Amino acid sequence: MTKGGGVPRALLLSALWIATTAHVGSPDAWFEGKAGPYQVLALVRMPTVVPGVATVRVHVVDGPVDRVTALITRYDASTALPPPDVAKKVDGETDTYQTTLWVMAGGSNGVTIFVQGSRGSGSVLVPVMAVASGRLPLGPGLGALLVTLGVVLFAGAVTIIGTAVRESVLPPGETPDGKRRMRALLAMGGSAALFLAILGAGWFWWSSVDAAQRDRQYRPLASTTGISGAPGAPELRFAITDSTWLMRGDQMWLRRHNANAWSGLIPDHGKLMHLFLVRSDDAGGFAHLHPATTDSVAFTTALPPLASGEYRVYGDIVHESGFTETLVSTIRVGAARTSPWTPADSDDAWRGAPPSSTDPDPLGGGLEMRWLRDSTPLIAGRPASLRFSLVKPDGSAAAIEPYMGLPGHAVIARDDGSVFVHLHPSGTISMASQQVFLLRAQGDTAPGAVAKAIAAAAPMAMPSGALPSVVSFPYAFPKAGTYHVWVQLRTPNGIQTGAFEVRVQPQ
Repeated sequence: MTKGGGVPRALLLSALWIATTAHVGSPDAWFEGKAGPYQVLALVRMPTVVPGVATVRVHVVDGPVDRVTALITRYDASTALPPPDVAKKVDGETDTYQTTLWVMAGGSNGVTIFVQGSRGSGSVLVPVMAVASGRLPLGPGLGALLVTLGVVLFAGAVTIIGTAVRESVLPPGETPDGKRRMRALLAMGGSAALFLAILGAGWFWWSSVDAAQRDRQYRPLASTTGISGAPGAPELRFAITDSTWLMRGDQMWLRRHNANAWSGLIPDHGKLMHLFLVRSDDAGGFAHLHPATTDSVAFTTALPPLASGEYRVYGDIVHESGFTETLVSTIRVGAARTSPWTPADSDDAWRGAPPSSTDPDPLGGGLEMRWLRDSTPLIAGRPASLRFSLVKPDGSAAAIEPYMGLPGHAVIARDDGSVFVHLHPSGTISMASQQVFLLRAQGDTAPGAVAKAIAAAAPMAMPSGALPSVVSFPYAFPKAGTYHVWVQLRTPNGIQTGAFEVRVQPQ
């Protein structure tokens, strides 16, 4: 398999290619929503190798319930359905259940959670991505133990062979002569050489297998970002340059390169791609764009008047299989545009000010965005309190309208670019991916049927009166460090983008 882009770019982006499902460096899948009559908060921790074991943790918000079970299936139902595993109640937790599931097939999978209680039964499907994103480490203690045992076995085998040649056929009490001792030394030398050759062959085989495993580890499709158009009215062009994507329709090429064909793209929240730009040095520039495409290779849109500098670029896409990816790239923005910026999409938005290190964040026009959390520090790996509200000058809640069918959107990025995630109030999952599984369950398995059904469906409608005044996002920061959090809410006057800088403490 070949990748587009040069070696320097690959080295530049290698730090971004961290264990990922749909997002960079944020492998856990979070979901908050309804399982029938029950409100649940679910966390699925996927393994870094396939086959591997996933951990499913379910908190029933309006519990208690009688029983929680879970099972995992591949999107195309190519394997028989296993019986669901019973989740056991977590000691010391209230209405929280946990179980483990074997993940046997890579690619797009779905974890179905079943809840039974006094109000009946319900279920919900959480789409997850099963990819080989790492190697299981060999601890130094275990490594030292294995080396010691190997040396003992090697020395013992050579000694046994030498002793057998020297003394095995001697009568009791007779001393070996010089000839027998020489034979024993030759036998020991020959056996040692043979064992070393076997160990060398084994080391060569293991290194080959390890190299093949590293080569098979998941990386997002290679991509590039460029700027074209008039100097005062620049246009952003994001292109997927990966050979496996460009040649996805050539079965002969795929067979020659031992590659699988990618399925086409489907819209998520009505958009084929959600493209994000984050200024690298101080996060002082941010954009959430939705570029257009005619070939699913090159995506173009009008570049907002962002300040000059280096930007990290993240492109969220969803395949017809339900597999979600975040493509990564970089771009240098030169002089800001001089002509007025007209959004190519009505849901495009940007922010030029750096994230606020204090709360609330003033947005202009008297509006403030508030992060509703106490003084409790944020700890890596623990559920974070991500609750936000938009407040008018008089202190009352501002009216919020649906933004791409949801109460709001959030983006979280670590300052070094090693973590990036696009959040919704329902969690980290893609709703389009969830739709894929639901449509497959209804029998829409013909090629292109899922893509056509999702493309034809209108974006989810949500009346303004049903929107809460506080918007929350389920998530846990995967590791310690400095993070930037952007929250986007729509008001009658447009899209408001609040931004905060926060420090996450280690566990």
